[in-house]
Amino acid sequence: MQFKSCPVCKSKKRKLIWNDLLRSGKNIWTKKPHKIYWCQNCDLRYLEKFNYSLQNNKVFRKLYDGSNSIKKYNSFNKNREKYKLDKIKKIINFKNKEILESNCGAATNLDFLKTEAKQTYGLDHHVYKSHVEKKHIFFTSLNEINKNKYTFDIILSLAEIEHQTNVIKFVNSLKKILKKNGLIVFRIPNYNNIYLQLLGNKFQTFDFRTSHNYYFSEKSCDFLFKKLNLKVIHKNGLQEYSINHLIEFIKKGKRVAKYPKLINKKISDQISKHIETNKISTSLTYILKSY
Repeated sequence: MQFKSCPVCKSKKRKLIWNDLLRSGKNIWTKKPHKIYWCQNCDLRYLEKFNYSLQNNKVFRKLYDGSNSIKKYNSFNKNREKYKLDKIKKIINFKNKEILESNCGAATNLDFLKTEAKQTYGLDHHVYKSHVEKKHIFFTSLNEINKNKYTFDIILSLAEIEHQTNVIKFVNSLKKILKKNGLIVFRIPNYNNIYLQLLGNKFQTFDFRTSHNYYFSEKSCDFLFKKLNLKVIHKNGLQEYSINHLIEFIKKGKRVAKYPKLINKKISDQISKHIETNKISTSLTYILKSY
């Protein structure tokens, strides 16, 4: 589908901000250029033509992570996700709650929450089913959840919303399965992050990718959630990488996996906290409830 207006606010006032190759996997790029537009009304950035096939996590994780195996998911995500989940746990209480994680993968977050939750549920591609259902109740679709009339106290949707094709339908589908006074937690990549501000196109060359149909800012998130009658209980920045990673990225002008520790952890954490407070972090965390 090709958009001639913003898929969220329907405004036709937009600017072309990218007409070049997109990253299409692990260190590979498309052969043809793709267009990304910037809505002048709600501040959303979006692909002109959405990619529908990469909502399939079996395909997506194979392309971008190199493998969709349980072993690969755990090695890549377990420590990273615990760090991010611990930040969320400082804000909301998971004790005795029924918790669903959409896009759960191998369920590392649910494993961390299992001992304190009343019940834990995962939603993802069936490739993860046999592993996840050893400890948690597992679903392969929202239709399955609706059919069995499940509802949840807390729904986690972490780094998922940007992959959707119909973001309004997606968020409303999560609202529908939320208990009264329940919470939805979104972790959303932040377009206006410090890497973009310091590196510009050098960062976008790696950040713009076929798997992201949307690129959200704080303003576009606020617009979307207000439109969908969701009340913001809390929002903050989430800096996922250390300052040493940022320094090495600046030096080399490209993504880096390894980097020297030029700044000690205490100072790096202080800088990261400042980045988060000013919401120029790599991601944004939103905690929401229905009005």
